[in-house]
Amino acid sequence: MSVNLNQTNIDLDDPNFQTVFANLQGNILKGHGRDYARHVFFCLGQDEVANRRWVRQMSEKVTSMLEQGRQHQAFKQFGKQDHLFVNLMLSATGYRKLGIPREQWPDDSAFLAGMKDLDQSYDTSPRGNHKPTANPLNDDLSQWEPAFSQDMDGMLIFALSGQSDDVEKTLNDLVREMKDSLNGIGHIVVVQHGHVMRNDKQQVIEHFGFTDGVSNPKFLFSELTEEFRNGGYRNNDPSAPLNLVMVPDPGGDHASFGTYVVYRKLQQNIKGFWQRADMLANTLSENTGRTISAKYAGALCVGRFQDGTPISEQSGDGWTNLFNNFNFNDDAGGLKCPLHAHVRKTNPRGDTVRQFNSPPTIERSRRIVRRGISFGEAELQPSQEWTEAGLLFLSFQASIVDQFIFMQHTWCNNEDFLHGDVGLDPLVGQSKENESPKPQSWSKGWGSPTAEQVSFSFFGFVRMKGGEYFFMPSLHFLNNLPV
Repeated sequence: MSVNLNQTNIDLDDPNFQTVFANLQGNILKGHGRDYARHVFFCLGQDEVANRRWVRQMSEKVTSMLEQGRQHQAFKQFGKQDHLFVNLMLSATGYRKLGIPREQWPDDSAFLAGMKDLDQSYDTSPRGNHKPTANPLNDDLSQWEPAFSQDMDGMLIFALSGQSDDVEKTLNDLVREMKDSLNGIGHIVVVQHGHVMRNDKQQVIEHFGFTDGVSNPKFLFSELTEEFRNGGYRNNDPSAPLNLVMVPDPGGDHASFGTYVVYRKLQQNIKGFWQRADMLANTLSENTGRTISAKYAGALCVGRFQDGTPISEQSGDGWTNLFNNFNFNDDAGGLKCPLHAHVRKTNPRGDTVRQFNSPPTIERSRRIVRRGISFGEAELQPSQEWTEAGLLFLSFQASIVDQFIFMQHTWCNNEDFLHGDVGLDPLVGQSKENESPKPQSWSKGWGSPTAEQVSFSFFGFVRMKGGEYFFMPSLHFLNNLPV
């Protein structure tokens, strides 16, 4: 039976999907849920047969979606997530070094060019205004860590939960085993250490202290049911069709699917962010007769308070509804949640439908599936700026160009989205090299149409330190490489 990728609300036990899920790598439709990870980037040599043999050998460790589902059931039953989780993904240079026919390669233009190619042009302009743009992400390779300037032929993710010391030792041992297995074939380029951080409510957070991942698209019956029970989705449909993230694997059979991967190491200036938020709060407080906090100013930047409360719904934290069940229908002008706020730039929730008469399906098709994890020090109040801390950003999508690059270039980096002079996304917006972005406009009164608007510049607290585009192939492809 052929799979309809327009489907959503998929049951893991659906017999029609068992072969597909046995071939599909885990982590794509549902996060792996482990607290510790190693992201191991590798470079292969010139012996194509040896390369294929090694990749095929490593594929035996990879966790399928079917196995991930079984592990999740065991976790629900026994309360332990001590199974090792493994993903394997390849870059375009990795496919080249496998020496397989070109028709078995994924064909996304960004994937084929690689993230370091700043000359490749992409057509990311909406509404028929087509003007191909080179370096649409405004990346500056001089800011990248040296390791990321090398060829990254692929990456393995080893992820595990448990007692910190035991898990760290196990993960380190796995990396050493991988290094030994590459001897005479290739080498490990760099290893990134990831770890989940949580607040006192056990919500997953990033280094600025905000809950993370709460608005990810949902594909599975179990996750959609849980979301419905915890507040419903009358104001926002969190479901997504499989074709948002899954594409046929050109190297597999009829039941083989994969996904495109964007990897970006993002360093965060925690102290600088909150110092600037405090300055914004003071500016908004002037001549108002009330004191505005840095916490509120930070929520204006992100579009949510640290606990996930959408600022479009209330002017303080503590929202008791599920944090994804909202839209901007009652705040079309950005009087509560600024139009430049991060969550609004990356997920407009109907803004483009109102502004451009764009079909809702087009806006929703731009969504990405985020599977990032924090790295570095867990200190959320460091004494210095630019500590070794940030996010190992991972996103999965069916098209790098039409989803991630479009979102970053046309929405986050575009000072004129949603309309003229809105400004950059304060969190992840990147201006062109040697250009200073315009200040954003901030309201002194939440929800007030008569409140004074203040011009204040907020950007530059996240640095891109390197990354690559990958494809996460099917297990059928990996297990059947000719050796």
